Amino acid sequence: MVENAQGVLAVMAHPDDESMGCGGLILRHTRAGIPVNLICATRGEAGWGGKPLGAKKEDLPQIRTTELDEAAAALAIRGVELWDYPDGGVDRCDRQEITQRIWEQITRLRPKVVVGWGPDGGYGHPDHIAMGACTDTAVTSMAEGDRPALYHLAIDQQLANFYKEAFRLSGDGRELPVIVQDAVSVAFELDSDEVVMKLRAIDCHRSQLEEWRIAIRDHPRLMQEGYGHEPYLAISSRATGLSAAGLLGEFA
Repeated sequence: MVENAQGVLAVMAHPDDESMGCGGLILRHTRAGIPVNLICATRGEAGWGGKPLGAKKEDLPQIRTTELDEAAAALAIRGVELWDYPDGGVDRCDRQEITQRIWEQITRLRPKVVVGWGPDGGYGHPDHIAMGACTDTAVTSMAEGDRPALYHLAIDQQLANFYKEAFRLSGDGRELPVIVQDAVSVAFELDSDEVVMKLRAIDCHRSQLEEWRIAIRDHPRLMQEGYGHEPYLAISSRATGLSAAGLLGEFA
C-alpha cells in the first residue's frame, strides 16, 4: 500500500475508454493502493448497437452510465466525474469551458499523473482528440510546482497488429484505422491475472461488446498480446519509465 499518494487522474471521452484504453494502468495502480479518479466527458449515447437485447436506443445513456459505474467498481476507481457533453460532438463544444472544468478537477484532486488522449485520438476519433487537447492545455496551464506529469494513450506496432488480427475474428472485413507511434515511452505488460481483471471491467460495457471482443475469449494468446500490452507516451514527466513494482515512475 502506497500511503498518501496523490494518485492518477484519467481524462476520457466515453464510458469504456477507461477499461478498453487504460484499464491495465488503472488496475496496476489501484491494486498498489494508489487512488485513481476518472473524468468521462459523455454518456456515450451515440454508441447504439442494439445491445443489450430488449433495450431501446433512448435508454442507452442510462445503460452506459450504469455500465461505467460497474466498470469503475471493477477497476477500483475512487471517483467518477461524468459529464453530459454530446457523444460525437465534443469537438464542437466550448473548449475553454471543458479545459476549465478539467483544470478545476486537477486543482481539487492534485494528482501526480494525468492520463489522456493524444492529438491522434488513438484512431482519429474527434471526441478523443478534443478531450486530449483540453487536457493538455489544462495541465500545461498549471503553475510548475502544481503541474502533474502527463501521459498519452498510444498505439505501437504490437497493439496495431493485435487490432488487425482481432478484427478478423468478426469476419466482416472491417479494420480499426489506428495511428501507430514509432516509439513509446512506457508499456505496461500485464500478467494473466491482470488481463482477467481488465477483461472483467471491459465486460461491464455489455452494450459495446463487438463480435471480436466476444470471440477473442477463445484466443488466449491474442488476448494476452493485446489486452495485456498497454503503451503510453510520456509528454511531461520527471521520472519516465516504470518502477521496480511496475508502476509509473512518479510512484517509485
